[in-house]
Amino acid sequence: MAENVTSKQARVLVIGTQHELQRHQDTAEDRKKVRVEFEGLLRRLIGERSITLVAEEAGDDRAVWELLKREEDSLGEYVEAFGGGRTVDAPVSTIAKNIANGHSDQLRHADIRVNADEMPLVEQRDEAMAAKIMEILGDAESVLVVVGEDHREGVVQRLRKQGLLVGSLRFP
Repeated sequence: MAENVTSKQARVLVIGTQHELQRHQDTAEDRKKVRVEFEGLLRRLIGERSITLVAEEAGDDRAVWELLKREEDSLGEYVEAFGGGRTVDAPVSTIAKNIANGHSDQLRHADIRVNADEMPLVEQRDEAMAAKIMEILGDAESVLVVVGEDHREGVVQRLRKQGLLVGSLRFP
C-alpha cells in the first residue's frame, strides 16, 4: 500500500504578515527594523523546526518591483506621505527566498502566489495556495508557509483538512 502525504503528518507553520515586510523593497525607515526582525524570526524557526520547505505567497520579483515603481510614479513627490519610502532601484527577492537560496542544499523555496485577477475572492486564493502546497510538499516533514495575513486562517484550515499538523502565527 502506497504511503500518502497525510500519513507522515507533515508539520506546517503558517505565518501571516504584510506583503511589504517580505522583501527589502523600499527605503521606509520604520519597515527596515521590522524586516530585520522578520528575517531573524524566519532564520530561528527554520533552524528550530528543521524546516526543509518554505512555501511563500511572493510573486515574481521583477513584476512586484515594476508594480511598486508604477505606484510610486503615480504618487510622485507625495509617495512618502502615503507611508512608504522610495522603491529600491532594482527587483529584490523576498527575505525567505534569500534565506532558502543560502541553504539550497537543505531548504527548498516555492512561490505559491496566485493571480488575484483570476481569483478575486480571498477564499479562492486560500484554496489555490493550499492546493499548491500539497502539490509541492514531496517528502518535506517540516514546512514554513508565509502568506498575507488575510490568507492565514483560510490556508491553515485547508491544510488541516488535508491531515497536516498546522500551527500559525501573525507577524508582527
